[in-house]
Amino acid sequence: MTATGLIMDDWPTSRIQAQYFLHQTADAIEEEANAVRLGIGAYSEYGRGQEGEALKLFTQRVEQHRNEQRRRQQQLDQPADQAVPSSQPPT
Repeated sequence: MTATGLIMDDWPTSRIQAQYFLHQTADAIEEEANAVRLGIGAYSEYGRGQEGEALKLFTQRVEQHRNEQRRRQQQLDQPADQAVPSSQPPT
């Protein structure tokens, strides 16, 4: 049993994968938020007065993460014989 009280052994593999991918996307979005707030990484070139430009880039990058998550979810929802191979979470 996990800390949330769920027994993951009873979950279908696709549900575990979906949870893994959702967690991965949430982590990536949190990393983007921290980077834009601190002005590091892709946001290091933006200084005072350029917050709007940094916010535009942040929005684009978050939407890329969300679109990737949707693509992964669609692949999980497809029947196994139609699924396109993708990176799989550790099992």
